[in-house]
Amino acid sequence: MPDVLIAGAGPSGWALAAHCSRLGLQTAVVAPSPLRPWPATYGLWGDELAMLPPDVTAAEPTVIHAFTTKPHVVARRYAILDNERLLAALTKNVTVLTGRVVSTTQDSVELADGRTLKARTVVNAMGSRGGTAEQTAYGIVVPEEVAAPIVAPGEAVFMDWRSNHNTFLYAMPLGGGRVLLEETSLARRPAAGYRILRQALAERLAPYGIPLEGGQIERVRFPLDVPRPRRDRVLPFGAAAGFVHPAAGYSVGEAFRLAPRIAAAIAAGEDPWRTLWPGRARVVHFLRHRGLETLLSLSAAETRQFFQLFFDLPPDAQRGYLSGRDDPGATTAAMLRIFRKAPGRLRLKCAKSVMVRVHHVNSG
Repeated sequence: MPDVLIAGAGPSGWALAAHCSRLGLQTAVVAPSPLRPWPATYGLWGDELAMLPPDVTAAEPTVIHAFTTKPHVVARRYAILDNERLLAALTKNVTVLTGRVVSTTQDSVELADGRTLKARTVVNAMGSRGGTAEQTAYGIVVPEEVAAPIVAPGEAVFMDWRSNHNTFLYAMPLGGGRVLLEETSLARRPAAGYRILRQALAERLAPYGIPLEGGQIERVRFPLDVPRPRRDRVLPFGAAAGFVHPAAGYSVGEAFRLAPRIAAAIAAGEDPWRTLWPGRARVVHFLRHRGLETLLSLSAAETRQFFQLFFDLPPDAQRGYLSGRDDPGATTAAMLRIFRKAPGRLRLKCAKSVMVRVHHVNSG
């Protein structure tokens, strides 16, 4: 019987498995295809890369652009992961089990074929469930010389909001002379469909003569407003634990940052929930969800105004809002700076989203 059994074989599940194994815990991962390379593109900020095994980045653009009502250069290092190298680095000394999980308990996992797997600690890393506000994206992978009119080799476009569809372009080098050109809807309720995103991408690429046909396609869809999980006997991790940033969609960086701490708590026989969701992180989660509700209320023009204000923030303030999971002060400071500089209608919507939530909490 393993010490730790992790249900789910995404980056978060494998990150925790690797750290548990390194601490001498007998660790197993179970999923339908536990060693299948991940199809999604994962990006991390440079200050999060120290948590990763060495040499697992596929590309690190030297300049990152953002376009709202005026162009910006994002003063923060960014990298795209090499999924195959990362997976190979994380799977050492971990038992691999194949099966579809249908239910979990504190010390067992039930599989669709009738098997029951036992472990001292069971972790749910099978991704987020529920939520009504979703981020969606539709993209194509093209050679870098084809993408060059939009993004120069070695550079990247983090967000280009210059669209009639209230969507943005994410243009990112993937390594090996390939570039992902992806049209993204950051947060919608209901979500923007792939047909809309494909049309928006086609309109954006048409002036450059870049067709959508013939290339590798990437489709993205996941919820942003999943509530923080209640304490349960089964320990969640990654997106299943509420790590997805409600306004930005990032979660992998948080998983890699917390994986060694959660593994250490399990190895020491301590309560990992204290590390998973301390009080300061719960406050930040609340504040981030208010930011999401503000974004959901904005028109296309107001969305561009909002991100204009965000990218006008100093780099430390941007970092505090995007990556400060347990730093309520940094999150609050960034939100207040945007609020103070926002025009009247945008400021009113920011205030309204907070007041609606406070009223809901008080009424409950």
